[in-house]
Amino acid sequence: MENRITLIHIDKSFSNMKLRTTLQLVLLVEVGIPALYAQPGVYLKTSGAAARSRGAAVVEKRQNSDHWHWLLVYPRAPGRQDVADLTARGARVVQLVPERGLIASVPDGAVLDGLELAWKGRLQPEQKVSPLLVDAGLLRGGEQEQAILVEFYPDVARADMDAIVSKEGLQVAGNPDLVGWQLMVKGPEARLARLAEWDEVSYLFPVSRELADGRPVEVCGGALAGTGRIGQIVAQVSQGWDGAGLGAANLGYFFSSYTGRLTPAQVQGEVLRAMKEWAKYVKITFAPGSSADARQTINILFAAGNHGDGYPFDGPGHTLAHTFYPAPPNSEPVAGDLHLDDDEFWRLGTNVDLFSVVLHELGHSLGLGHSDNPQSVMYPYYQLVTGLRNEDISAIQQLYKAQDGTSSVTPPVNPATPPAADPLTLVVTQPDTNLLTTQADQITISGTTAGGTGAVRVSWTNARGGAGTAQGWRPWSIGPVALQMGENVLTITAVDSARGTAARELRITRESVSTPTAPVPPPAQPVTIRIVTPVAAARYVSAQPSVTLSGTAGPPGRVASIQWLNTRGSGGQVLGSAAWTTSPIPLDAGTNHITVIATDTQGQTAAASIDVDYAPPPPAADTEAPALNVLFPASSTITTAQPSFTIVGAAADNLGVVLVDWVANGNRGGVAEGSANWRIADVPLFTGSNIITIRAWDAAGNMSWRSLSITR
Repeated sequence: MENRITLIHIDKSFSNMKLRTTLQLVLLVEVGIPALYAQPGVYLKTSGAAARSRGAAVVEKRQNSDHWHWLLVYPRAPGRQDVADLTARGARVVQLVPERGLIASVPDGAVLDGLELAWKGRLQPEQKVSPLLVDAGLLRGGEQEQAILVEFYPDVARADMDAIVSKEGLQVAGNPDLVGWQLMVKGPEARLARLAEWDEVSYLFPVSRELADGRPVEVCGGALAGTGRIGQIVAQVSQGWDGAGLGAANLGYFFSSYTGRLTPAQVQGEVLRAMKEWAKYVKITFAPGSSADARQTINILFAAGNHGDGYPFDGPGHTLAHTFYPAPPNSEPVAGDLHLDDDEFWRLGTNVDLFSVVLHELGHSLGLGHSDNPQSVMYPYYQLVTGLRNEDISAIQQLYKAQDGTSSVTPPVNPATPPAADPLTLVVTQPDTNLLTTQADQITISGTTAGGTGAVRVSWTNARGGAGTAQGWRPWSIGPVALQMGENVLTITAVDSARGTAARELRITRESVSTPTAPVPPPAQPVTIRIVTPVAAARYVSAQPSVTLSGTAGPPGRVASIQWLNTRGSGGQVLGSAAWTTSPIPLDAGTNHITVIATDTQGQTAAASIDVDYAPPPPAADTEAPALNVLFPASSTITTAQPSFTIVGAAADNLGVVLVDWVANGNRGGVAEGSANWRIADVPLFTGSNIITIRAWDAAGNMSWRSLSITR
């Protein structure tokens, strides 16, 4: 029998109608504690479902038989001591529920008495279903097949997720770009709804068409806040920079560092363009800040790997950016800061599009959580967009006063020049000498960095084998580092966000504890390693963003391991020994000095290096005109007695439609409402023939048009 899957698709008009349900804020309280209703507490999307379900049975199905997930609401924002008190009782915090809640995995038999709680309980099934799915009929128990996203709590193992889906007779639809705690699940509506009855399930919400079709997407793993992850069930994360009520906020911004893939002027232009889009609808002002650490200042930072905030980036193609929510839940100076992974290939108007990512992340900086609506900019999977959608506008206007038309974004004093920075310096404080003799088999090294641009990454290599990354950067510590017998040459390297470098070399000789009496055997045949491809020369120019190296090493049978290191901050293990090949090595723009190190079974090493130059190709010129369709009226020739006429349509472009306008009889006209989905309301008609020309424009100036002949 054929299985027909219906994707729950939420368009703009639908989201507007249901916005009141989607973004209502509620404090979950027990009956009998009415005083708590007036206090800010827990911002969930399911207030309507919560009201309907009070008094119903709580979730009773679970895959793991030794713990339940509880919602704990405090009389004030929970802190580290509250997490420690739960840990002492065997519980584990898995999610934050701003402003005053936690989701904790609580073992059976754990005693929560004595905790300062305003309310505790388990979420009911109706509270775990997105209002958009409720309004689309998911809970009516039909047999129509659909696809939805299922979010599990972060402590649930993938095997348990699959088991729950299987027990309900449903199918997991794979997409490699889904975040690890979410599954796309297909099946009849009635069975999909039953997933909310499981304790391990956090939330059900609509799936985007890109995910359902298996197309590549980039995920926002969630902005950062305090001691835990914030789930999809949360509508907003704070009351905004203006506090309770609808007020105005004055925010600063500061560019700590830039990416080498775009000019500083391009970066500033796209970030300020995203700020203007939010400020277009609410009373928020953005002005240049005095420093990255200034209060109420959004620090914009490009960095790679471990960049000092406790949340290291993971290289190209994974986490694109992360943002810290406002205070609370975060404290100054990190509140609101926006960090972007400098290992990504940032672009303008195409993936990875800087404007689209920054527009989404600024929503988190201002206090918004993730939207359930696949059409929203704040949906957890990034989209290529040119502006905010209706739901995003309505959501931000629940935090701040609506804009009155005044200008709200002040450009930098010198937008083309990045802020000056002192040169990066690296100091080793322990040991206090760069020439050291020891009998110890390992050593701990520490020091500090100063100057530089943005975050700094400190790493180390030992010419005798071994490499790693330091903890921290101002100050930093390394170790313990294993030492081989004889001389160990350790190189400590610091790299800042602007690719500035500083290095120090330590020569540490390890001696044996006692002088051997037995004759010393003759030295073994030395280790060798050679790079053969892509060239055997010392320099190679690559036209691709990655390079694969291969070569030989010896003596045969004695090579224990081979690793590669790029001075741009990456490294990894190499497959093979006598004949070896690396995995594709990502290249940064400019010169990449790559060293391949072979270590034998006796700890002896040899190294070979190559300089790989890579210049990313310039983006191709856009010559493709937008696609333009008139949806209403259905005919291009119309006769009417009305004095005006409304026209509706859609437009699309490979880089985004920036404007849809119209001209009547060649001498009057105006601008349509919207672009991807546009509307021209009440076009005035003269008696007789009216030729209306609709035009769609992209950012490169390409234009397409459609004409209507309307006779009045």
